[in-house]
Amino acid sequence: MPRQRPGAIYNPPVSRPGVPGGPPVAPMTATSQSTTPPASRLARPSVGHDIAVVAAITILTFTVSVFFELNERLVHAMIPLEAWQIDELPLTILVLALAMAWFSWRRSIDARRELDLRLAAQQALEQSEAQYRSLFMENLSANFIATAEGRVRLSNPAAVRLLGVPDPGRLEGRLISDFYADRALWERHREQLLRGEKVETTMLELRRQDGEAVQAVARLSARLSPAREAELHLYITDVTAVTRMQAELERAIDENRLLSQRSMQVQEEERRNLARELHDELGQSLNAIKVDAVNIRDNGKADPDIRRSALAIIEVSTQVYDVVRSLMQRLRPVALDDLGLRSAIQYGVDQWQRRHRAVRCRFEAAGDLDGFGEQLNITLYRLVQECLTNVTKHAEATHVTISVKRDGNQVRFEFEDDGKGFDPAGRMQGLGLIGLRERVESLGGRFEMRSAPGQGVCIRAVIPAMEQGKAAEETR
Repeated sequence: MPRQRPGAIYNPPVSRPGVPGGPPVAPMTATSQSTTPPASRLARPSVGHDIAVVAAITILTFTVSVFFELNERLVHAMIPLEAWQIDELPLTILVLALAMAWFSWRRSIDARRELDLRLAAQQALEQSEAQYRSLFMENLSANFIATAEGRVRLSNPAAVRLLGVPDPGRLEGRLISDFYADRALWERHREQLLRGEKVETTMLELRRQDGEAVQAVARLSARLSPAREAELHLYITDVTAVTRMQAELERAIDENRLLSQRSMQVQEEERRNLARELHDELGQSLNAIKVDAVNIRDNGKADPDIRRSALAIIEVSTQVYDVVRSLMQRLRPVALDDLGLRSAIQYGVDQWQRRHRAVRCRFEAAGDLDGFGEQLNITLYRLVQECLTNVTKHAEATHVTISVKRDGNQVRFEFEDDGKGFDPAGRMQGLGLIGLRERVESLGGRFEMRSAPGQGVCIRAVIPAMEQGKAAEETR
């Protein structure tokens, strides 16, 4: 193989199609254009000359024959050979000459057609080579052609930029293994390629000339060169920036999850404090007012108007206390602290069922649901609470099923109703559903909702079953 100058792309000679051992055709560069004239244009300049030569030979032959009377002499010489019918030979020769002329004309037409085909094939080959060279050189991915040993034979500008080589000539002849972070991995890839396999990897770590790490997606293959030698083809795309962005995005998501988890903890603490204040201050004050009103009512010497006012105060204070008690239940479920998760959910479902007798609600619990951290207990309780609230406001359902089960290190929550449903893609989800998703994902869980018009709603959540001690450590 001829040696190419450093940094240049080697152009192997291309044989003419259909001509074994024919002269090579110089390859065409990416910017050159074919200027080969068609066969008819090559033939026209020689037609007049050839006709003139034929006419001159004919006239010369006639002149010489007339001057020397060649025909009479030929006839006279053939008289002794009359027995051999030699006198018929001139006509036979004339017919043979005409037949050979016809044969030559036919062969010239075939030769012209073959020449046209060869020239067309050459032009197509040159155009294909130009397109290949353009794709190879202008490709944004790094392309390498290497020997079976892994030495770079050809590369494009993207490969030079990828590996940080200042001069393309310095990359030629280098081993691919020099740029692999793990050379043993390159040997495994090379063995696979030489066995005829293709190698595709979505994460390949390379090292630039200056030692900087590069994350890449690569596809490697092997084939035979025109010289029937094995060569390796490598197509590598730099995804370092994408990988860094992905890592930063994952870190931001983790930080947002921790922030959301902490925000919900603060929210629950504020709710608990507010519920305690309502119970200790407002509740006690209402009870005191009610007790005083009862004493006034029971006083026999009191005026009837005063007694009626006392009864009104008792009634209003009772109503206000009921409202405060309901508000405290929504702020902080007391049953969750007193009874545990399973009993608190069952109590909440029973209370909801009493207020909505037209809907049949079934609650199922399985596994050990005790000992969870406060955040997990609150999240599961709020899931049930929000789902039942949505049934009341939107679903128009007749049957509701709620399930909370522990499966090893996971807690599975499922909710399903037979209501009118909705199209999640065509309707914005309410703040309640968004809050549920955030609660579940802040604990490292998965939240899934499926619905369609007329097919009800199905909500599933899978949350890691964090015990009380581990949950406290995660919070800190």
